[in-house]
Amino acid sequence: MSVDEAIDELYGSSLDEFVTTRARVAKAVRDAGDPDGAQAIAKLRKPTVAAWVLNQLSRRHRRDVDLLLDAGHRLREAQAGALAGDESSGFESARRAELEARRRLQGNARLISQERGRTSPAVLDQVDESLRAAAISEDGRELLARGRFVEPIRAEGFDVVSRIAEAAEPRRASSRQAQAQHGRREAEAALEEARSKLREAERAAREAEQQAGRLDAESRRARKAADAARADADLAAGLVEAAERRLRQRRGR
Repeated sequence: MSVDEAIDELYGSSLDEFVTTRARVAKAVRDAGDPDGAQAIAKLRKPTVAAWVLNQLSRRHRRDVDLLLDAGHRLREAQAGALAGDESSGFESARRAELEARRRLQGNARLISQERGRTSPAVLDQVDESLRAAAISEDGRELLARGRFVEPIRAEGFDVVSRIAEAAEPRRASSRQAQAQHGRREAEAALEEARSKLREAERAAREAEQQAGRLDAESRRARKAADAARADADLAAGLVEAAERRLRQRRGR
């Protein structure tokens, strides 16, 4: 057994069996004539629960992991293009692909974590953050591709953006004027659209006020008609009551 094979087997093993597996593969490497490699393996740390879930994702859901890594690569290129003023950089498309791949892996991570009993929201949050970081950082991409996490990693958003910005700086300088003009055109268009919406809203408000006035007048007329009808009904009820009283008196004679 080579050192590389031993490490792969170790980080693919059950978390509860990590220590036992480490001793076994270290012995196998030592027996293969590599005592230094065996010593290095014996010093490898046991993964946290979140890191173990990430390692299992790398092995059990390889297609989704590859899709995430591919989306992350395209996202980095798109970010560089966007920072350089390239409006056709495909940033939104890459971002959607990265998000979709990550969501599928999140669902699989939940199922894997349930193998150890109750699912911890904190663990799933760490897994998701590590997936997001792995998609765009070189070190994270290698860890996820090989499934050798010892602990979850955090997104180094500012570092990534700064590295991309440095790479894009020569192209960005020449595009600043075009970006400024584009920004002014967008602002002017937004202002005109806002003014149009204001005019439309004011017209709708006036029509609503007029309609409310008409309805109010109709309501007052309807109330007067209802009051008159009620008075007529009360009068008729009095006449009926008087007629019934006279009828009872006549019958009593």
